[in-house]
Amino acid sequence: MPILAVEVSRSLIKNSSMPRISRIAADTSLTDGDKLIGTDVSGSTKNFTLAQLGNFTQANYSNIDIANGADNRILTTSDADSLNGEANLTFDGSTLALTGSGTVSSDFDVTGSIKVTQNLRRTITTVTPSSGVSTINLTANDNFVVNLVDNTNSLVMTIASENVGQSGVIILKNPSSIGADFAMAALPSNMLTPAGANVNFTTSASDTSVISYVVISSTQALVNFVGDFS
Repeated sequence: MPILAVEVSRSLIKNSSMPRISRIAADTSLTDGDKLIGTDVSGSTKNFTLAQLGNFTQANYSNIDIANGADNRILTTSDADSLNGEANLTFDGSTLALTGSGTVSSDFDVTGSIKVTQNLRRTITTVTPSSGVSTINLTANDNFVVNLVDNTNSLVMTIASENVGQSGVIILKNPSSIGADFAMAALPSNMLTPAGANVNFTTSASDTSVISYVVISSTQALVNFVGDFS
């Protein structure tokens, strides 16, 4: 009898319509409705869709919550377990779009062109003279204001290779009270004036003058002086 039972089992396996797993074609286009066969907690064989598995995993085994999700929105973290889709910051694969203001704390290199449809505003750095010497560090900013002192004043311009092509203005403000010691030294050799002319600085109290400049090399800037703005 045991021999008969074995023969019957072999016959059932041989005549089964269930194909071997190695012969089943792979599904190269998965959809939410695709089904997998498995066993539930009761031991019964069940079908499970991919959508069911995905929803169950997201609900029970994912600690990350995503709010405001939408196409092309960039996700930012709001806390250790939460992500937020930023409506004002999107990327569609080719264009990064920012609606609102942005801050760049380091160099921002652009290989193409920048188009500004509204105003382009630049800040002004205040330079405080030290023993009458005002250092214009072009790496710090484009525009400067120098509050001159009632003594001999001299300007020093520091230029780095990264400043080539940079332009801006240097605003000179005379002190409100000027005595006999007030004077302006000649510009340094790396600030080139038209025809090499000496600048005739204004010497009246509270005068405002402007030096405009454009950097043409790491050792030279072309400058022009306009004085006595009233």
